[in-house]
Amino acid sequence: MTPQRILIVKPSALGDVVHALPTVARIRRQFPEAHIAWLINSNLASLLERSPVINERMLFHREQAGRFPALLKQLHSASFELVVDLQGLLRSGVMTWVTRAARRIGLSDAREGSRMFYNEIVAVPRCHAVERYLKAADHLGCHGDSVEFPLGLPQASREGWIAINASARWPTKLWGDDKFAELIRRLPRDRVVLTGSANERNRIERIAQGCRDEAGKTNLLQLAELYARCAVVVTNDSGPMHIAAAVGTPVVAIFGPTDPALTGPYGKQHVVLRAGVDCSPCMKDRCVQQPPMECMSRVTVEQVLVAVQPFLV
Repeated sequence: MTPQRILIVKPSALGDVVHALPTVARIRRQFPEAHIAWLINSNLASLLERSPVINERMLFHREQAGRFPALLKQLHSASFELVVDLQGLLRSGVMTWVTRAARRIGLSDAREGSRMFYNEIVAVPRCHAVERYLKAADHLGCHGDSVEFPLGLPQASREGWIAINASARWPTKLWGDDKFAELIRRLPRDRVVLTGSANERNRIERIAQGCRDEAGKTNLLQLAELYARCAVVVTNDSGPMHIAAAVGTPVVAIFGPTDPALTGPYGKQHVVLRAGVDCSPCMKDRCVQQPPMECMSRVTVEQVLVAVQPFLV
């Protein structure tokens, strides 16, 4: 029976939410008349504000534990017939189970015992996150050749900006403020724009050295609109990196502890720079090697400049 009410459970993290968009796009094409809701962390919800493939954003206020019972009650009474949990953790499994949906789908690599809450398990291989999530769409018969990231952005023309994202969630993913500052000094400064969160304003301002600084001035959808106008985005492995790739802007990404085959910028036009260090990728947010973080420090400013240059013509 064709489901009329579908829930996507993918509250976080930012890059993972971006990676899940093609899966939801295929589900929408298969079920054009269905009401599709997406359960997402409240601090990430602005990214989906205009997405044409969903009807509703259900907000999970992660930092306000007292609101969790109310969310569970809302999920319990929402009458979803199909729930797809792409998060695969204990809490998302509980969210899926409490809906009482006839079909509760999760991935085979789900953790923390969340698999006990599903009644359908999708086998997923070790592959890029975008393709891993698409296995859930395949399971539902939602096949397709194209990979789309429908954010509902207006058509934008490239304005030649060089965006710099010096941020990342893990300290081990940071290339270094000094290196980014040196890179900016060697780029056309009137074309450089820096992005970052509000709590990084002072740090980003120091790196910016008077260049255009948008740190803390945009929500996630506005950041996507900004990146869509850029010629290239230079970045650590981060959520903003995936936003840039999703809007089709070339990315020059500096990778160290993580594996670009699994979570690199999706698409063929991007450049990933890595150092030849035996311990990389370690998949750790803390480096125990001596000297520390050679996987990042060995990537030079000159290498980044060479990678950026073709996008500046």
